Amino acid sequence: MVRYRKLLIVSLVGMAAIAIALYSHQLVDSNPEQNQPVQAVPVSKPADKNQAGSQIISSSKDSQEVLSVIEAPLITEDLQDLTTESESITLSGWVGTEFGENIAGETVVLYSAYLRARYSTITGLSGEFFFTDLMPSYDYALKVSPQGMFKRYTKFPLKLRSDQEIFNIVLESIPQGILTGRIADPYGRPVTGIELLIKTVEVDSWSANVITDTNGSFSVAGFPKGRFQLSIRGQQSLATTGLRFDPDVGQVANLTIDVGPYHLSGRIYDESGQTFDGAHVFLNWALQENGIRIRSTRQFSVDASGAFRFTGLGPGNHELVVSAWRDDTSGQPIKRTVRQTVNVGVDPQELSIFLDTLLD
Repeated sequence: MVRYRKLLIVSLVGMAAIAIALYSHQLVDSNPEQNQPVQAVPVSKPADKNQAGSQIISSSKDSQEVLSVIEAPLITEDLQDLTTESESITLSGWVGTEFGENIAGETVVLYSAYLRARYSTITGLSGEFFFTDLMPSYDYALKVSPQGMFKRYTKFPLKLRSDQEIFNIVLESIPQGILTGRIADPYGRPVTGIELLIKTVEVDSWSANVITDTNGSFSVAGFPKGRFQLSIRGQQSLATTGLRFDPDVGQVANLTIDVGPYHLSGRIYDESGQTFDGAHVFLNWALQENGIRIRSTRQFSVDASGAFRFTGLGPGNHELVVSAWRDDTSGQPIKRTVRQTVNVGVDPQELSIFLDTLLD
């Protein structure tokens, strides 16, 4: 009997422990806010102008631009600690060359992805710039996209914590030289009197227009080192990739373009044999030599008789593309396209192209 009593007492004690545990669990779940982890809240400021005339802008687009220059992970805990500081920061500095020359009129931009803020200001006559009323952060990025012959400048990460920060920016000059080149047709003959538009890739908004001489040659003085693109004005649209200029090497940009004595013409017909108007015809040509890729496109809109004609073509394979839009039974536009390879100089110069306009 005594043994049964002991077993009963042990069972009652166990049941009481379970009940206390369940009650404690309910108390914790009844207040879910206490169970959530602490999260850092991004800080943003309203758009206004600070005392130095810089502009602060907060938007998702600016945040994406900030993230594009970030190359290392941020320490969220440190950033969160910094945002608790109430003291505002002033950042000042100077923009100039490696020779100590002042650069005025340049736009200096300051980003913070964590704060979702973007500031900008213009350097003064002595190259000075100021940013005021900044919040502390470890993730600032300082950027300058020079107007002159200087390399783009980006400093990241830039830690701002003291109330008075000074940071000078030295822009590195881009070497310059004389770019020379020659334009020829597929037969190697010079292309004279053609207008070229030369635009750099690594220097913002720098371009030059030149016209080839009787030898098909051209030259541009004061041309910056780096990659560039070349296009022509006229019937064909020309695009190039792989062009690079180094003034220390002095290489010549020799290019072959689609120019020659041939023509290509034809008519567009529908499936019933009737001439087809309202179509667009494209003639594409490409060449790759010495690591340089050249692509050209000519375009023609057919007339009421469905006719098209391209002149001044060089020899070799060209891609002919004919496209037109037609509405289906529900009124939705559907594009019809025909592609055909034409060996100019070998294949017939008069073509008949049939475009199926029957909609599925």
